[in-house]
Amino acid sequence: MAYGVVKDKESSIDIFSFVNNKRKDLQDGFIKKIYHLGEGKFIFQVHSQSLKKGSFYIDVKKGICLMDAERGQDAGNLAMFLRKKFMDKKIKDIYQINFDRVVRVDFYNGSSFVMELFRDGNLIVLQDDIIEYALNPREWKNRKIIRGEKYVPPSLIDPISLSTEKKAEILEKSKASIVQTMATRLNLGGELSEEILKRAGINKDLSSVECAGRMNEIEDCLMKCLSETTENRGYVYEEEQLVSPIRLTFLNREADKVVEDFNDALQPMMEKEVKDTPENLRIRRIVENQERTIEEYKKASIANKETGVLISSHFQTMKKVLGHIKNSDQQRLSFDGFVIEVLNKDKAEKSAQISFEGRPFKLFYEKTVGENMTFYFDTSKDYLERVEGAKVAMENSIKGIQEQQVKKRKERSKYWFETYHWFFTTAGHLVISGKNTDTNEKVVKKHMGEKDLYIHADMYGAPSTVIRNEDNAEINEDEIREAATFAVSFSRAWQNGLSSGSAYWVSPLQVSKTPESGQYVRKGSWIVRGKRNYLFNLDLKLSVRMIDYRDSKIAMIYPFRENDSGCVTIIPGSRKRDKAAQEIAKKLETDTEEIMRVLPTGNLEII
Repeated sequence: MAYGVVKDKESSIDIFSFVNNKRKDLQDGFIKKIYHLGEGKFIFQVHSQSLKKGSFYIDVKKGICLMDAERGQDAGNLAMFLRKKFMDKKIKDIYQINFDRVVRVDFYNGSSFVMELFRDGNLIVLQDDIIEYALNPREWKNRKIIRGEKYVPPSLIDPISLSTEKKAEILEKSKASIVQTMATRLNLGGELSEEILKRAGINKDLSSVECAGRMNEIEDCLMKCLSETTENRGYVYEEEQLVSPIRLTFLNREADKVVEDFNDALQPMMEKEVKDTPENLRIRRIVENQERTIEEYKKASIANKETGVLISSHFQTMKKVLGHIKNSDQQRLSFDGFVIEVLNKDKAEKSAQISFEGRPFKLFYEKTVGENMTFYFDTSKDYLERVEGAKVAMENSIKGIQEQQVKKRKERSKYWFETYHWFFTTAGHLVISGKNTDTNEKVVKKHMGEKDLYIHADMYGAPSTVIRNEDNAEINEDEIREAATFAVSFSRAWQNGLSSGSAYWVSPLQVSKTPESGQYVRKGSWIVRGKRNYLFNLDLKLSVRMIDYRDSKIAMIYPFRENDSGCVTIIPGSRKRDKAAQEIAKKLETDTEEIMRVLPTGNLEII
């Protein structure tokens, strides 16, 4: 089941919804085969009473869902290790940790595995909470994902269980906007934070301090959003490329589709494989690194600013601390009711790392309190400037991807008939029509044969149109009417907003370039002699679809056909051609340029 919408990663509320709605299917199930598909992708086959035989699919870079996927024949060393550890073991529980993009699966024998589904992702195998294996070993100051260490989750803040007072306190201490604080400090993520604030009627750009007194309203909207996920629906927003287990009212419009099982909305994201050039993949990796860098710079800016504010708020105490650490190596100080720990001292740099009010930071003891405070404020500004620089670099990288995509599109080989307006009739005959003076000339001179038919709209300046009959089969009346409709649609009738027109057809022998004595025939024009076979009341109504032709997928525009599906139908209208082309391209999952090539000149409406 495909919905045409694919976002890059599951959000915290996506995972919350999936885990809570699918827990009953996975709990008390037995793990059978395990497959490692490479690049952080796994299948854990689960046999349970409700699933019978199901596939728990994991992509540590994207998320999780229940989905069958193609498996390799060779199990590989990692798959064999996981099978030995978990095969035939019974699942005790599956749960999300601290409303983060982290999911843990526990077994009755004390073993577990954890999926960290953010950034590059990780799959971590535990035995009694001790790490036995990590797909991507990592070390940070406060956390180590390496063999032998106790597993510590990335965030210790759970916004659901945290008390109202604690949440309000976090808001009061934050210098960022309310939406930023909720997304990062309260661990709610951007998508859910915007939705909560919209429902609470709070401007997302307000400072956190201004909103601390409205925490009860924020909590109430959070609980309503979480409760909504129990309906297990998937809301699909195509333009924003979002799927969500709740209505996203902050988008100010209804969802394009509502899927009855949220898992079905997640599957397209997992199934999509981006086929990129090596250069594109290289640029994408750069963009991902730049995104991480931007987040790190933002956090560093906030942390430095908060340290500056802390020093400013305790100016006299800091003055005493500076005077003491300059002349003493004492490691525990007490001033003004505060206990300060001196963690280390760097005499070369003339600084000391201290811990004050639970916050570690550096003080330069040869500088004044004001100079230390200014240092942190300036450093905060410096990181903000780096954010802007990184954003520009990322935009340039994205532009590089787009240029690569344009280049890739241009590399598609064009077929000779794409020089003209064209389509294939219901019986399979190719119809071509001139686009300009040169192609009007060539349609007849170069491509019209004795068994073909010549068609022209009953309007001055209309294009010459030919039904080609290379197989010498009979051209039926329906095909002639289709071609005549096509000829009228690509005449001035469309630009003039007419709803119908007329055309005529003749045999190739009636079409000539030889004028009567004293007359002149311009380039692209032809003289038609003899009886003309007219067709009237031809509706200006066209459809666009993607067709498979040889090794390519190309856009074809053709006269409207009853009971047709998988197409987009248009008529003359007031909508700008380029804007309509973008919408058609999106519906047909192709690029706008592909659609622009086939549309008639003039405005239109999609019906």
